Amino acid sequence: MQKISKENSSIRIEDSLEFLDSAKDNLLKSRFKATIDHSITACIAANDAFTISLLGKIANMSHYEAIDLHQDAALSLKENKKFLLKELLNERHKITYRPIKATEYMAKLNLKKANEFIAWIRQNIH
Repeated sequence: MQKISKENSSIRIEDSLEFLDSAKDNLLKSRFKATIDHSITACIAANDAFTISLLGKIANMSHYEAIDLHQDAALSLKENKKFLLKELLNERHKITYRPIKATEYMAKLNLKKANEFIAWIRQNIH
């Protein structure tokens, strides 16, 4: 983990929305693996915005560290999305890093989960 200025949160949320737009475009063009990859990359960027905004910290290269930071950042809230984040990260590893054929159903499901995660993040960042 590294400390980072809280002002950088807005950059990461913008990154998140850019990847989310790309995921939607990929779905329209039947690029299902790219849809999944960009949906989950959007969640990674949104989670960075969340942890930067609330803690002034960002994970280094480890997704496990990002999950832990998410949980720490959400301590002051009534809930967290740790399990959804973990599920999405595992899905990315399973589908985009392996020779698995992505389907339209998988792409739509991951895009839906990403939209849910990012909407929650946007409601809870300062």
